[in-house]
Amino acid sequence: MNYRDGRTVGLGDIVTVTVGPNKTAKARVVMLGEDYSHLEIEQSFLEWVRRDKVLAECDVVLDFIESNPFKHEDKRYSPVGNYMFTSLDAGVVLIDEYL
Repeated sequence: MNYRDGRTVGLGDIVTVTVGPNKTAKARVVMLGEDYSHLEIEQSFLEWVRRDKVLAECDVVLDFIESNPFKHEDKRYSPVGNYMFTSLDAGVVLIDEYL
């Protein structure tokens, strides 16, 4: 599994991810879809991902390391967790300073 620039994705990589027009957030790669390898993550989340097979082989799970850009307090909508499923498209970029 590789980033768009050809570098190999690794657990614990710090990336920027596009979360809106001209807006990015920092996140850590915590799970790989190709083999379901993972860092320490919430057990209930891990069980759900494995049981329901909701992670595509070409996707990763990110954990926001700063404030969650999708968090809200509006009770009309479902609450937002800190994990994000995403593909490794142009919106996910490895941050070199953390290598």
